[in-house]
Formats: sequence, C-alpha cells, structure tokens
Amino acid sequence: MRRCLDYKNIEIVSFGIRNLCSDEYKYYKSIPKRMKIFWGKDMENWNLSILKKMIKNKNVYITFDLDGFDSSLMSATGTPEPGGLFWNDAMRILKITSENSNIVGADINELAPKKNLHACDFIAAKLAYKILSYKFRK
Repeated sequence: MRRCLDYKNIEIVSFGIRNLCSDEYKYYKSIPKRMKIFWGKDMENWNLSILKKMIKNKNVYITFDLDGFDSSLMSATGTPEPGGLFWNDAMRILKITSENSNIVGADINELAPKKNLHACDFIAAKLAYKILSYKFRK
C-alpha cells in the first residue's frame, strides 16, 4: 500500500487496522491528509461520513485483506487477529463506497485455505461476488 503513495494524486483509506509497526505508524503520522485509518479499536465510533467525503465522485480501487475480518469469522489467513470487521461492517463500507465513488477495480488477498475448513473460502468468494454486485447494480 505504501508504494501507492509514491503517486501524488493517491489517497488511502483503511478500515479495521489493529496494529502497525513503529516505522509504519511514523510514516502514517507524516501524511495525515493522504491516509485515513479507521482503527479497529474505535469501530463503534467510526464516522463513515468522512469516508463519503473522501471518495465522493472519485475513482476507487478496493484492496481487501481478509485478515481485516475478525478471526472468529475468518481464521484462514496468515495473521488472524481478534477485533476486526464482521460481515455487516464490511458490507456497509462497500455499499457506501459503491454509492459515492466509481469502483475501478478490486482485489481480495490473504486467504490461506485450511484443509476441511471451507467456510472461509466461501466468505472470500461471496465477498468477491458482493464487490461485483455493488459495482454493477443498477
């Protein structure tokens, strides 16, 4: 994500971040107007009107790290961690994004499939379906 900020016209909005290394945090603090983090610990107090304002009428690329989900929902990642997003939180963010911007692309990453655990695979597939549905709904 950091390399995206090499381009001057790029801004980043991140949701459900639960930890950063000290170097990442210093960098984030140095560019407050180009990167907005909605911290996982503050989920109950998120003001999503900030998201609407930041993305209004802009082209948006969505990159969705599955480890952003709470570990009780998505354990099949390299870094499952409690305190993350639940399904309805993610859908609310995607809906706001689709209603206020032009989604130009998306990727979903961090799925680490586990033998005999198919729920996480289905969640990842359904997430892809929902992103496409929000993008192309009429």
